[in-house]
Amino acid sequence: MTTRITASALNLLLGSLALAAATLAPVAHAGELDPAPTGGTAASRAEVRAERDAAVRNGDVVNAETGHTAREANPARYPKPAKVETKSRQQVRAETIDAIRTGDVIDAESGKKLNELNPKRYAKAKAVQASASSAK
Repeated sequence: MTTRITASALNLLLGSLALAAATLAPVAHAGELDPAPTGGTAASRAEVRAERDAAVRNGDVVNAETGHTAREANPARYPKPAKVETKSRQQVRAETIDAIRTGDVIDAESGKKLNELNPKRYAKAKAVQASASSAK
């Protein structure tokens, strides 16, 4: 009967240790979970406040309860956003074909443009493109 009590006490002790380790693990790695930002530029307080004020003015602030922006909740109260000029499907297709012809597409393996990897192959296409843009 003593072995049973010892085994259950041991299980209780191991369970408690596992719970304590799981609870304290995030504390031990807190520095690793939230590393200091690298690169980029930090905005000044004035810039952040100006951005926030512009977002409030334009209705771009999200309501935490509804998940909608103020503009979505009451569109008549805010100015309409400026329309973004878009390209037609034919324009995008023509630009893509031209980029393939001149080698201005990126090679997935090297990360460089094809006309940088094989300049002789695309020299004629570049010359034609340069003369066409200078004629405009």
